[in-house]
Amino acid sequence: MRGYGTPNVYHRDNKWKYINNLVKKKKIGILALQETHLTDERREQIEQRYAQRLKIFISMDPENPTGQGGVAVVLNKELARTDTTKSIEIVPGRALLVEVQWHKEEKIAILAIYAPNVTGSDGKENAKLWKDVKTYYNQHPRTPKPKVLLGDFNMVESGMIDRWPAHNDPEEAIEALDELKIKFNLKDEWRNTHPGEKRYTYIQTATNSQSRLDRIYIAKQLQQTTGEWKIEPSGIPNADHSLTMIGKGRWTVPAFLLKDKGFLEYVHEKGLQAERKHDSIMERTMTDNPQIIWHELKTDILGEARRNDCPPNSTKIAGPHHRNVQSLA
Repeated sequence: MRGYGTPNVYHRDNKWKYINNLVKKKKIGILALQETHLTDERREQIEQRYAQRLKIFISMDPENPTGQGGVAVVLNKELARTDTTKSIEIVPGRALLVEVQWHKEEKIAILAIYAPNVTGSDGKENAKLWKDVKTYYNQHPRTPKPKVLLGDFNMVESGMIDRWPAHNDPEEAIEALDELKIKFNLKDEWRNTHPGEKRYTYIQTATNSQSRLDRIYIAKQLQQTTGEWKIEPSGIPNADHSLTMIGKGRWTVPAFLLKDKGFLEYVHEKGLQAERKHDSIMERTMTDNPQIIWHELKTDILGEARRNDCPPNSTKIAGPHHRNVQSLA
């Protein structure tokens, strides 16, 4: 993000105007931001200015909050519940955990990070962040475990495919991150989906070198319900990183509907109608055949399931197959 922009939240050059528009236009439910330079006072000003849409959780840099570092998680009130959301500062200015109500009573913990840079063969500070996060969880075992880890990692795991010109980052940083991923059973699903593709989220203008510093790691139970992975420009002025994004994924009939009496009666009746229609076929034609009947039956059932895909006491957009989780550096 590279800072707050003009301090006046009503000024046209203030970056939060663009962030609000980005969240609205792309229907983003959860947005992670790095290098935010936010304080509690600035956060309150933004929330007052965009009270209809934005709820912001922050972790400030402990030494220079308005001049460096900082991480934030932004919730879109139109798509995500904010009244039950909780945040925990894991590493000040570097790692912020936000627990969001996700589907019915289910909650999802999202860990947003802004990692220190690696320099040449020196990855000590970067490695220290992953060790500090791991230490925090060892000391606070009741803290919700992240199902999503996202942000600006300032290093890559495979320099041969995620950097250009290709070169590897310090092994100590890679190993420390790997240990954290193993602890929480997290995977880089974008890379699993695009095993040989070279895409970059950051361009160093002085050297024209490129790298995929911004990534989203997800837990195994989310891998089947996320998709539409994208890397694209953010549209935020002077933001030197691209937007990394998870979309809706593959929609499935929610489990609660399989116990819903009304839905099951609908499926039973539609099935009987399809059976009678099949038995009445005297001659197979392009418009009157078993395949057409079967297609219409599935379409009817899925349509009814989508219309009822909102259990009592939950938000309309409330599941991993609906929500966008995105990272912006």
